[in-house]
Amino acid sequence: MAKTDSDSILDHEPPAPKPMSLAGKAGVFTLSRAVAIITQLLAGVVLSHALTKPENAVVTYLVLTLYATALSFGQLGLPDSVFFFFEKMPADKRKAFSLLLSKTLFLLAFGAAAIMVTVGWLGSTREGFGEVRTLIWAMVAMLLLELPTMHLPNVLIALDRAKAAAWFNVFTGTAQFMAMTIPLLLPDPVSAIPIGLLIYSALRLGVGVSLFHKLFKNEPLAALPDGTMREVLRYSVPLSLAQIFWVLNKMVDKQVVQWLLPSTVFAVYNAGAIELPIIPTIAYTVSAVMMTQLVGHHLRGERDALLGLWFKSVRKVSVIVLPLVMIFLVAAEEFIALLLPESYADAVIPFRIYTFILLQRVASYSNMQKALGATAPITRSAIYLFLINAALSVPLVLWLGMAGPPLAALIANSFSWWYALRNIQLLLKVRFREVFPFGFYLKALAVAALAAVPVLGVKMAVELPRYFGFFLLAAMYLPIYLALAKAAGTIEAADWQRLMGKLGRKV
Repeated sequence: MAKTDSDSILDHEPPAPKPMSLAGKAGVFTLSRAVAIITQLLAGVVLSHALTKPENAVVTYLVLTLYATALSFGQLGLPDSVFFFFEKMPADKRKAFSLLLSKTLFLLAFGAAAIMVTVGWLGSTREGFGEVRTLIWAMVAMLLLELPTMHLPNVLIALDRAKAAAWFNVFTGTAQFMAMTIPLLLPDPVSAIPIGLLIYSALRLGVGVSLFHKLFKNEPLAALPDGTMREVLRYSVPLSLAQIFWVLNKMVDKQVVQWLLPSTVFAVYNAGAIELPIIPTIAYTVSAVMMTQLVGHHLRGERDALLGLWFKSVRKVSVIVLPLVMIFLVAAEEFIALLLPESYADAVIPFRIYTFILLQRVASYSNMQKALGATAPITRSAIYLFLINAALSVPLVLWLGMAGPPLAALIANSFSWWYALRNIQLLLKVRFREVFPFGFYLKALAVAALAAVPVLGVKMAVELPRYFGFFLLAAMYLPIYLALAKAAGTIEAADWQRLMGKLGRKV
């Protein structure tokens, strides 16, 4: 009998559990992703305070540049194929399919490792990066251990185990944090951190093997049809190409600023030129939880049901994401002051412009296209995003200084938003206004913006304390937003009752 997702990672299933709602699954998985992201960000903050700048440069280059890039490229889009093919193929072949992905990812890890070693060896010739030559071998071993389990969270979600996927995310996030911070207590932390990460990857593999055994221990290993891997690669390779251009797109503005503006300006720009990762994660994780249902509706030709589920998710995410974005737009100065020294105050310029991009992050448009079996348009969208951003960044930085590149990114992302919706429209054969709940979105955006007006007035009238200003503005904004959202009806009655019930239990 199949288990439900109410277990922790290693617990046995209780008999006849109550199924978790889609909203509950999305909430649990989103929270776990937020925990993982926050622990990663905290690890970076701890390292920046505990290590010297040269030491931090080596660790950052090794982990965030070399390893993260190799890990991203080495996946070849295969983890994203889980939802589509699990729904498409018979249940008795899912075990074999999961094993096939693990084996393929393990083989791809050797190619990714070769690229990482080559680039790292060249990078180690730069002054101050000589240690990379010896430390990179631990990262190669880590890649071989971690890459074969990258599809596991998607397998858990596809098998209706959202809680188990959430626990796995929490485990990996906290284990990574410990692997990068505990070595700071040792005499040579720079050499110890790769060893700590290697231990983390071995633990991750062990937990992954245990989970796989629990998921499929009672199922036979059925043979897959000939040509399965070719079909998977036709689906996943365009996603891999898209990932490459997304990575390049994130680098282009920083390269332009580094070449065209003084180094002191680059340091400030680099600190503020970010999209807050937690906010896009909300839409992505909600979409991930829905993927099997979206794929199922598509394969059965149930267009109205598919659009209904898509619209519902956009509405749910909009009433969470839009007010969060508005808080960071209004309190951008206070947020930068909370995190960075006073000399970095101008980082608010790129930070605020990048935050405007987050107003679009109320859905995972690429996941919707994946559910419809169309991955090539995702690649084209990523290419257009990179080309527009690259073409506009240079003239805009010469014209507007550090405000230019984020403005180029905003324009490029706006086009990418339209292009994704246009592709979804063509795939579903509906009118453009029917592909997205524009009316509700604009209403929710108006409510979020209106709630910011009195908060902005307080900010302009009162001098706020440096380290508490952001929290004070957020505390003022949220009750105003909730009251306006209830009056406007953007928060549904059931959601409001659920929220009030939770608050009542805490009070």
